[in-house]
Amino acid sequence: MKHLFVCLLLLLSTSSFMFGQTKQIIKPRNAPSLPYPFSPGVISNGLLFVSGQVGTDASSKLVSGGIEAETKQTIQNIEAVLKDGGTSLDNVVSVTVYLTNIDDFPKMNAIYKQFFKEGTYPARTTVGVAKLVLGASVEITMTAAIPPRGK
Repeated sequence: MKHLFVCLLLLLSTSSFMFGQTKQIIKPRNAPSLPYPFSPGVISNGLLFVSGQVGTDASSKLVSGGIEAETKQTIQNIEAVLKDGGTSLDNVVSVTVYLTNIDDFPKMNAIYKQFFKEGTYPARTTVGVAKLVLGASVEITMTAAIPPRGK
């Protein structure tokens, strides 16, 4: 009987995947809006995948102030998507950072680490690229786990 109960729990926990409800689009109302065909975030199977974000303000203009200001605004934009998706930076498991000037890595890194608790940093890859949308210096994408409700 105990095994039957466990099997029923497993079936119920995977039923949304089995019945075609495999993704939910996350689009924060107050987040910058760019005219490109992508969703700011997509939830699937307990994870929130945040599309690449750049340092645009609420009017969708790139912030001024260089790599530090862009990195800060980019992560704040990601935080809005994470919040609307029911999670936070504390639950980020993977990050990819794209820099148009790899020499900006130390400056980006100094801002980036302010948003995470030391010792709990997510996995991360940083890549140097030739160009980014809107002339941005940095673009960041993140994947976060969604904690069970009530936690």
